[in-house]
Amino acid sequence: MAYNVFVPTAALAAPPESDAEVEITAPANPSAPVTVTQPTAGASATATVQPAAPGTSAIAPAPTAVASTPVAAKETDKTGIAAAANTVKAEPVQASADVAPKGEKAVTVDLGKFDVSGYVQSQLEFHQDSSDQLRQGGALLNQNRFLIRRGRIRVSRDWEFASVILEFDGNTSKGPSARLQKGEASLVYGRSKEKGMPPLLQFTVGLFDLPFGYELVEAPKMRWFMERSIISRALFPGEPDVGMRLSGAAGFLRYSVALTNGEPLDEKSGYALQDPNANKDVTVRMGADTSVSSAFRVSGGVSYNVGKGFRPGKDANKGVVNASDPNGDGLLTINDITLTPATAAVPSQNFERWAMAADLQLRFKSGLGQTMLYGEVVAAQNLDRGLVIADPVLSNVREFGGFVGLTQEITKYGIVGLRGDYYDPNSDFLDNRAGKQVPTDLRVYGLSPMAGFALPDRARLLLQWDIQDNKFARDARGVPTRLKNNAVTLRLQVNL
Repeated sequence: MAYNVFVPTAALAAPPESDAEVEITAPANPSAPVTVTQPTAGASATATVQPAAPGTSAIAPAPTAVASTPVAAKETDKTGIAAAANTVKAEPVQASADVAPKGEKAVTVDLGKFDVSGYVQSQLEFHQDSSDQLRQGGALLNQNRFLIRRGRIRVSRDWEFASVILEFDGNTSKGPSARLQKGEASLVYGRSKEKGMPPLLQFTVGLFDLPFGYELVEAPKMRWFMERSIISRALFPGEPDVGMRLSGAAGFLRYSVALTNGEPLDEKSGYALQDPNANKDVTVRMGADTSVSSAFRVSGGVSYNVGKGFRPGKDANKGVVNASDPNGDGLLTINDITLTPATAAVPSQNFERWAMAADLQLRFKSGLGQTMLYGEVVAAQNLDRGLVIADPVLSNVREFGGFVGLTQEITKYGIVGLRGDYYDPNSDFLDNRAGKQVPTDLRVYGLSPMAGFALPDRARLLLQWDIQDNKFARDARGVPTRLKNNAVTLRLQVNL
């Protein structure tokens, strides 16, 4: 049991007599207070020692007034435990006394160098395309529900030339699940004295956010809008990937180069096993971040990703004889028998894919609060892995899109915002209608107004309406028509 010793200021106001002893009386019950007696010139002072709470350091606050001459203090208790002598100088003093129950050792754990943080995002969703039915295969169509979108705990520690980050995530997006969200081991050189400034050189190996564009590296904890833009979620279903990264900063310049598996961790469905080949994807981002004035800040960059996708092959099949009764007469005739011929195996194939992006962020502080205008434009080929899966066996698939967003803080307690999305997953897509191949419009438009209330660094209550326009539905004739899939989300986020 550890004790915190609080010595009254008055007891240290004048030097005690030479060789004066400080007596600590420890009771039989370790959880009871301890009495500390210190005689002074012409008087004695008594202080109460309270047991320290479990897991806390037994360090007392420094007294506001101290003696100007050194004083030797000898501490003893009735159990025969002797504490080291303390020397009181004309500077803040930290006095401590650790007393462990019989048969146990006093263990002190210093967590002061660890940075522990986290947050929980709980939300209620309403989707226009929800229905109390099942998809083909048994998947639920109902999306009107409460859920834990993210519940994360992050532990990190920095040394002079190294750092480590562990982040765990739990959510109920597809039933209760828990997994490792980040696991970064880094070597660091050239740390900056400026707060928030990246080091000159940082080499990281592990699970980290892919350095592509603005949204992938933006922490969900800090993002005002509920989710990333449509094109960002389509090309990169999840932010983190496993690999190694070299990043850093030199003045206002920022750089990052990553070599990864090319299998982003999808937050909703686990690892997206769409790239199980030996090739590794290369991602490069070059950017800048500078303050034009005390109220105006500009940042942005360009990004490039290149790699190889994987199209799984098919197993060989034996010939099959099928029997049916299309006229329902209950008799088997020669016309009711069909033969499915055997097929040879189809080997798996790799295909080239790439993406490039440019993003810009403008931040302006005023008496009302911070205004942020930002946007990104992306062009890609054969990279869609989240919306309209790219299958470039017959021809290459071109993707293009982007977004523009505006957020306005209303003092430090309010926020409003508006974001517009655009994404074309395949400009050359052809649909089969009445036996003919005709071009089909797969473009998706989105508009997301948002408003909320915030307690700075502690909590956020946000409401967002996602208005989407696309032609993913079919009418009675089988012609593509607008899919009514607008959504409303109410989210409460509280930070640890």
